[in-house]
Amino acid sequence: MCPNKEISTDMKSVSSFFAFCKTNLRLLELAYLLSIAVIGVFLVYRVTPVSGVDEEFHFYRAQQIAQGNLLAQRYSGHMFGGGLDTSMLTWVRYFNANRDQHKPSDSNVAAQIAKDLENSKRDREVVHFPSTASYSPLMYIPSATAMIIANAGHGGVDTRYYAGRLGNLFGYIGMLALVLAVLPVGRLAVLALMTTPTSLHLATTYSADPVTNLGSMLFLACCLRARMAPPEDRKIWIRLIIALAAPLGLFKLTCSFLSLGCFLVPTNSFPTQRKYIQFCMTVVGLSLVSAVVWNGIYPFTPAHYWNTGGDPKVQILTMLKHPWSFVREIAETYRVGSHWWWEDAWGRFGGGPVPLFFKIGEGTGYLAIALIVLLALADKRPIASPRSGAILIALGALYSLLTLLAFYVGFSHLGEDTVSGLQGRYFYISCAAILSGVLLFLPRQNKTYQTVCAGLLGAYFVCVAHVCIEATGIYARLWN
Repeated sequence: MCPNKEISTDMKSVSSFFAFCKTNLRLLELAYLLSIAVIGVFLVYRVTPVSGVDEEFHFYRAQQIAQGNLLAQRYSGHMFGGGLDTSMLTWVRYFNANRDQHKPSDSNVAAQIAKDLENSKRDREVVHFPSTASYSPLMYIPSATAMIIANAGHGGVDTRYYAGRLGNLFGYIGMLALVLAVLPVGRLAVLALMTTPTSLHLATTYSADPVTNLGSMLFLACCLRARMAPPEDRKIWIRLIIALAAPLGLFKLTCSFLSLGCFLVPTNSFPTQRKYIQFCMTVVGLSLVSAVVWNGIYPFTPAHYWNTGGDPKVQILTMLKHPWSFVREIAETYRVGSHWWWEDAWGRFGGGPVPLFFKIGEGTGYLAIALIVLLALADKRPIASPRSGAILIALGALYSLLTLLAFYVGFSHLGEDTVSGLQGRYFYISCAAILSGVLLFLPRQNKTYQTVCAGLLGAYFVCVAHVCIEATGIYARLWN
């Protein structure tokens, strides 16, 4: 009887959560999400296949999961991968060959290849893709699910490929809607931050970033919502925080440290101080354990996979022997990075060699920063909590520092002036957490200036659309 009662309670909590999200989303947010989805669908089909940021390797992992193989195979030389559908590989390799030769791809040729493969025998070929095979299946659930559906409908290789992209896009839109509904402060600013042209580009390819970023933000949003909810309504948020703790550690090793966001939950949510400590230890413990166990089984060593010349053991030893040199390198990385990280996070497209890699939109990028700040100030702020703000700012800063540390150890090589391998997209979570934290230091504002917010969000959408249209114009010369 007890187990059934617990299941019933859990189901009630889940239904209550989705009912809350449904009623808490605002019309302006829904309209913007719909507009972004339209741009997204356009990008799905107009961006050259397998030309997104590391899309080839993310596609391999999504394909592997869609085939039912959740765990990657281990091979000699610290390699991971698995057997993939040869028909899909044949179609994808047409684009890979053109990319590597800096040549455009022809849609008619691609369609003919797909047609020729319709009745081909579905064999498996072993492929090594260690840079993504070591990732948890969680990040590829949207794309893999869509591929499974397309396969069940006997779709061709091209249909299955685009289905995966569409799955990632709509998974991203759905998760972003949940984050907005739960987040009590800075919603429009976070909405804008998470829908930069680069964010949309990632969401319309096979990238794992959308699920990683929004899954992490959903955890922090639940923690913050628990802080402002009435005591009688906090149980559902506490259950969700515990449920999201282990997945948080499975996104990335660095994401597990965001579990410290559980300290946003008020101590009076629990009958005793001991119960509160047990809750925090449970959340942090689940996240750290899942991260450590997964990374222990599937270690991610980018310097080895990408031949950067880095050696984690040498870097760790140098950091311990020469701490001040390490600090100077980190400081210099922040100084240099502050000049280009936003540009990289705003208008970076493609993951292959030139011409399938480019950055655009520098002018609109600066305007976008101003619009994000104004959106943050014009939107309502139902709570003011300097303590919560300090926690979020600290978590955002810590996450960015851990990101630098991960690349210092796992990617950079000895003697570099700055940490190498970094991209602006790695700092979306940090920016969202810090921005939300800063807003909590401001006085409460119960009113949303609807007309102002609609105008600002409309202007921001024009900036995003302008960059995306310019990007598809470039892709039109590469995929026609």
